[in-house]
Amino acid sequence: MDRDYTLKNFVNLSAILTGYSSDRIMPAIDPIGLAKQYLDYLQNEQTDVDESLINQLFTTFIGIADQPRISPEKLAQEVGKKILKDADVGPIARRIIRLWYLGVWYKNEPPKSFEDGTVISMNAYIRGLSWDAIQAHPMGYSEMRYGYWANPPQLSLISALES
Repeated sequence: MDRDYTLKNFVNLSAILTGYSSDRIMPAIDPIGLAKQYLDYLQNEQTDVDESLINQLFTTFIGIADQPRISPEKLAQEVGKKILKDADVGPIARRIIRLWYLGVWYKNEPPKSFEDGTVISMNAYIRGLSWDAIQAHPMGYSEMRYGYWANPPQLSLISALES
């Protein structure tokens, strides 16, 4: 498969799996290139996953995504049914979710321990989606100014709507 086509499908699948937009997964201007880094990690046999299963994952996703006039909701439902619930590719998809949120590739699904995982890179750890989801920053790293913790956090959209 063409490298750009595979990357596009990896990004689109990752967006569905994580709940973040494709633009957030791989921004137009992307000096870090996490999506490419993660795809390389998956494809360059650095994981314990058989290449045929990775190909099956992409083939299944492409088969779902290439349906004419499929709505985003239907696409997500089909990914849930045909990928996440599949005994072969489901565990890989769940490991990809953990990879995006934590920057860690786990050898087992579900992970048995923290020692079971490999932090892909410093950027993977820093840019993990979990930090954004909990409105925090990674331990030992912050782009905020010194003393920012003295101010209350911004309200999330959900808490603002609940008020």
